[in-house]
Amino acid sequence: MAELTYRLFMVATVAMLAGTVFLLMSSREVDPKFRRGVYISALVTGIAWYHYQKMTVSFASGDFDTPLRYVDWVLTVPLMFVEVLAVTSKGAEYAQKVRTMGAGALVMIGGGYYGEVAAEAGDTQYWIGFVVSMAAYAYLMRALQSEGDSLKGDEAVAFQSIKNLILVGWIIYPLGFLAPVVSAELTDLRELLYTIADIVNKVGLGVLVLNMARIKSGEKV
Repeated sequence: MAELTYRLFMVATVAMLAGTVFLLMSSREVDPKFRRGVYISALVTGIAWYHYQKMTVSFASGDFDTPLRYVDWVLTVPLMFVEVLAVTSKGAEYAQKVRTMGAGALVMIGGGYYGEVAAEAGDTQYWIGFVVSMAAYAYLMRALQSEGDSLKGDEAVAFQSIKNLILVGWIIYPLGFLAPVVSAELTDLRELLYTIADIVNKVGLGVLVLNMARIKSGEKV
């Protein structure tokens, strides 16, 4: 399991770099007024690329630095909501939603971190962190599902794909969180699941946001 997890860290590092380059190059195909979401998507994968280099080295040392992953998440997860909102909202409404969802994302990440730094997986602190994080997750998913009601046609279909990716892809994270509770030997599985989720959600979301921006620019996708 450790070897597979380490190799997946390497794959994630390359995937984040490839995603960043692809999104930046493809942004030229999008109308300038719809590029914000694509640029933020590239920023998310770029930040993740930097941190995955560090996490790969840390995991290889045999003493993985868990806070390093949360440093990445506290930066990238709020930005992932910003990139989604960038293709559905604008003006004061956009700013308000960014603040609200950004705060919810920070609570979700903070709860997860509080739980994972507990002395032992499954103790009281671990479960408190899990409950807080999942409550924030439920709030964010509910808020996200109410987005895009005014979209029609291809835009509505594209945005539904974005919502489905987040709804399904983010379920992988709590599965990883719970893995060490089942067995202490599954700690490596937790990191493997987290890494799979990051690849799917960060790179995948970036591609879907790009497609949405293309459609809004008048391109058939």
